[in-house]
Amino acid sequence: MRASIVGLAIAGIFAGGAAAQTPADQVFSGELTDSAPQLVFDLPLEAGQIVTLRTASTTRLDTVLTLLGPDGSVLAFNDDQEPGVLTSRLVHVPASSGVYRAQIEGYGGALGSFSLTMGFGLDVGLSDAAQTLREETVSFDMTQTETRFDADLAAGDILVASTFALTEDLDSTLTLLDGSGTILAQNDDRGDGSLNSQIVYLIEEAGRYQVVVGTFGGDGEGDLAFSLATDPEAELPFDFTAIEGTPLALHEGALGDDQPSITYPVALQAGQTLLVLADTVSGDLDPVLRLTGPDGYPVAMNDDRGDGSLNSAFAFTAPESTTYELELARYRSGDSSGEFELALSLVDASVVGVLRDLLENSVELSGPELLIQTEDFRVYYTLEGVDASSTPYAELVAETLQEVLETQVGRIGWAEPVRDDDGRYRAYIADADGSMGVTQPVQIVFDNPNTSDVREAAAARTLFIIDNDFIGMGKTAPVESLMRATVTHEFNHVVQFGYDAEEGLDWLYEATASWIETTTVGSDQDATDYTETDFETPQLCWTTTVEGHDYGQWTLLQSMADSYGENLIVQVWENSVELDGFETLQAALDEVDTTIPDVIQRWRVQNYARAYDLAPLFPIAVHRQHTVDREGRWTLKGGLEQLGANYLGFELDGRYAITLNGDANLEVLALGQRNGQIEVIPLGQEGVIDTAGFESTALMVFNRAMPEAPGQCSGVGYTIEVSPSTRRPARSAYRFPDDHFDMEPAEVAADQP
Repeated sequence: MRASIVGLAIAGIFAGGAAAQTPADQVFSGELTDSAPQLVFDLPLEAGQIVTLRTASTTRLDTVLTLLGPDGSVLAFNDDQEPGVLTSRLVHVPASSGVYRAQIEGYGGALGSFSLTMGFGLDVGLSDAAQTLREETVSFDMTQTETRFDADLAAGDILVASTFALTEDLDSTLTLLDGSGTILAQNDDRGDGSLNSQIVYLIEEAGRYQVVVGTFGGDGEGDLAFSLATDPEAELPFDFTAIEGTPLALHEGALGDDQPSITYPVALQAGQTLLVLADTVSGDLDPVLRLTGPDGYPVAMNDDRGDGSLNSAFAFTAPESTTYELELARYRSGDSSGEFELALSLVDASVVGVLRDLLENSVELSGPELLIQTEDFRVYYTLEGVDASSTPYAELVAETLQEVLETQVGRIGWAEPVRDDDGRYRAYIADADGSMGVTQPVQIVFDNPNTSDVREAAAARTLFIIDNDFIGMGKTAPVESLMRATVTHEFNHVVQFGYDAEEGLDWLYEATASWIETTTVGSDQDATDYTETDFETPQLCWTTTVEGHDYGQWTLLQSMADSYGENLIVQVWENSVELDGFETLQAALDEVDTTIPDVIQRWRVQNYARAYDLAPLFPIAVHRQHTVDREGRWTLKGGLEQLGANYLGFELDGRYAITLNGDANLEVLALGQRNGQIEVIPLGQEGVIDTAGFESTALMVFNRAMPEAPGQCSGVGYTIEVSPSTRRPARSAYRFPDDHFDMEPAEVAADQP
């Protein structure tokens, strides 16, 4: 637990004026080896100091950083300082003086060299030319919902206001006001995957300004560190409000549960260019803009506009004179709410290209850019800096891309995705910040020009990144093998965006790309390791938002393909063009006369049997929740989510009645191993099994309930009663081979009466 420091100002910090003098950074170095997989460094600290600890590694070691107090207690812990970044960072304010310890180890037992830097003060990415105006901790509770700080600033100053949560899950907000109280800038999340906030703003007129520090929704409790500085080298976000134009309309309102969207008619003349800016002025609203033509198809849209905020913007040139419908909605995968300001103006047509370039040029290599051009791809790489690779490696990436295109589009039959204007696809070889690869849409083109028989509504053109060296990821496969798996995975994302960049069943994206690895690149696939996440927690619902499950659940696609053929997976994506969410999958299953609960029940059993060709490479067997080894009542108090499963070992010999008491959507299946097969015996909520002749037996409790929407999961509990029976046992319904069957040691239930 982090220490809570209430109202503690840092000595020597002023509300305005010269920066405080702080001790110089201290740098430690070490190497994790087989004989020393963990290293510890002593840190003498004073009470009230803001201390930033951060690791670095030239070999991209995935570090885990733990801060221990003088008494040895764990005060703070960090694995990745932000999504995709394998190094670690902690900010801490000691409650008392003493010798603290920083403990470094490698994630998953990874080994390699590293450095640890201890800096005094809050590390928010300022340059050496920055001047800190204020740095202190701020506390929030039900009586203290915001804190305001004044700053006297000069024209031309670049103000950088930043927060860093000292209390886990504290969601901070920042607002910048001028002397009259007018809002100049706001920020909720700074865009690094954390809940911290940052405002970078160019001061145009000298005067007194005010920064308001608060929490999301105004009800957060805990402590954060706050930094206020000027930094002449800070990179300013693109200023959408600086675009000149003729005001057309200004709308204000609020979105939330009662009204998740609102529409406005917009009449445009042919050749006019419309600029739309949607800004949140209160709450945590994540706005999304969509402009629809008179035929009902979208012609422009935007979610996050690329300035570090969740606000939206687009520019659109009307090809004809007509009335369009502008929709402002909250992001559908969340429940954000708040007040908004929607500004419409007519601008020069060049603004369309300006906004497009913000996404087009989002990748900047660390050295001179080199290009390999093939028939279908442009591959950019460099030989210098953190993104450095080599020409032979880049040539191999380009060659592999051509092979993958032929395999996925030519052999499997995926629709050809959207190309760049020159008729090629764009790839970069770069340091992917801890990921093996990244794919991002750069333009929603709506209708994929390569599919003449269907009109898409959200097809997107993309660019993608392949990691330059795969160092520090804990992978034992050769670089060439990892590259082939990554190219296959990322190009499948390119294919997916050619169908639908806004599919509500977003589980499909990573599950399909992982499954494609297993079906097309043989031993080079990297997806079998992903199964551990889902096999370890099978009680979580299908489409859970818990990290990693979408990757690991590629086995569901394989289970469906085993039963109905690989083309069913392509058909699911074809359905995504006109359907959304669960309907996307169910429409494909209608063609084979089955349902989502039925295919997922079968998949949960197949996971138990490990009936997959690649199962010998799976890290673990499915987790067994408990073992039934006596007659009586067994109670599991909760946590079995929609379309999830609990596996219970059954170690009783003979004929037994199984009675399930719980939600009507729950059912029991007996799983018996015999004669080289796993027999599947449906029992419903009451049935009889006979374990005679089985080498091993288990029960699977399955929740057939569907979530209201993808990711909206909740759990239920139940009891199972086991008693001797002389009734006829239930018959098996289907079987799986037990060639790769393996059982995890199960826990004995502790709550049997």
